[in-house]
Amino acid sequence: MTSTKKALEELGNVVQLFSNQELLPEMCRQVFIKNIGPSRHWSLGNKLVMLLNGTADARGYRQWQEAGRYVRKGSKGLYILAPMMRHKKIENKDTGKKEDVEFPVGFVGVPVFRYEDTEGRPVEEYQPRRIPPLLDVAEKFGVKVEYCPTVLGEGGSYNLVTNLIKLSQENPDTFFHELAHKAHSTFEDLKPVQDPEQETVAQLSACILAKLYGYDVTSFSWHYIASYAKEKTPEAVGRLCMKVLSKVQKVIILILETHEK
Repeated sequence: MTSTKKALEELGNVVQLFSNQELLPEMCRQVFIKNIGPSRHWSLGNKLVMLLNGTADARGYRQWQEAGRYVRKGSKGLYILAPMMRHKKIENKDTGKKEDVEFPVGFVGVPVFRYEDTEGRPVEEYQPRRIPPLLDVAEKFGVKVEYCPTVLGEGGSYNLVTNLIKLSQENPDTFFHELAHKAHSTFEDLKPVQDPEQETVAQLSACILAKLYGYDVTSFSWHYIASYAKEKTPEAVGRLCMKVLSKVQKVIILILETHEK
């Protein structure tokens, strides 16, 4: 099988991903990349190929060498599609001079390797300018917190499997939201999708915790919860909040008591 066919096969997997309406939202929430990695310039299709192969950072063989890491012997690369560019001299009608113009003529499969299949120098990570309150709670829960930009614009995510919170912004309430997901998971099995009740528990908890630390995110929280309610009305939002109120109370108490220990 040629490299291009391999890449097209990977993209076929992406198409299958888009057809799974339950799986896609949660997987898209996990599409994070290192802020200094070359994959930040990739197309969305290639980034999803990277995601489907279980990594948030993939690079070419030489790119890993330049980063001080080396591909382990026997590791198999995954294939992305890169445009094939050609150059042609075209006359500029304004100046009458011929200029070199670059244009795409097709695509070719390019092998890249996952971060997990390399070893060597640690990849530099973004360091936040301000640390959110209650970060110690995440540490006590055994949760690792990373800051890195997102592909689809989400502010943060919590991965139940890897026990990892990833944040693309420094707003404390974003961290509180993901921390609430973790606290919620300690007393109830969470669904691996963006469930309305789970999201309401997380955002309502974040709203209350934010108020405790001097941040008012009431308006944002209302609109966020409203997006998960059956109707975007005060009544519908109120019913949804009341439905999960006991769980929110458990989450807040658990987080604050853990902080005080």
